Amino acid sequence: MSARLSSIEEVTHQAYDIFLELAPENLSQEDIDVFNEHREEFGFIEEADVDESWHAVVAFEQEAEREHFVQVTIGVEFEDGDEVFAKVLISRDLDAPFCHVVWKQ
Repeated sequence: MSARLSSIEEVTHQAYDIFLELAPENLSQEDIDVFNEHREEFGFIEEADVDESWHAVVAFEQEAEREHFVQVTIGVEFEDGDEVFAKVLISRDLDAPFCHVVWKQ
């Protein structure tokens, strides 16, 4: 039986909503101010395949299981480099919801 998967676009929006909800508890006020000030013009939300850094945080039972997840990076792009505020690992599987956020330190 194959998994019922959300679209990548749907889980990307979901990850952004989670970011907005949890940011006040996990980012400094200065970081929140920078994000709010620049997100309209320079903000980014990028989805990508799950990278190897998640293996230290999450144990995937099978390599094929990685296809059920999306990595979403949220930040602001400045001329001198990107400022990443959160990296989100979120499940696309409707029957196995999961989300883990690594916040800017």
